[in-house]
Amino acid sequence: MATLRDLTVTEVAIIKSRINRGDKYSDIAADYRLNQGRIADIKFGRAFPSVKPAE
Repeated sequence: MATLRDLTVTEVAIIKSRINRGDKYSDIAADYRLNQGRIADIKFGRAFPSVKPAE
């Protein structure tokens, strides 16, 4: 399983964009081999707070 440290800034921006459009945490997590809790950390700014969602 991957960790947050394995993600690039581009991947985090894409994840934030997918969260904003309503994709399920489980789908996003599966695509990046992450725990759903890490997706929540990204959503709520506990991880990568300065990265903006992808356009």
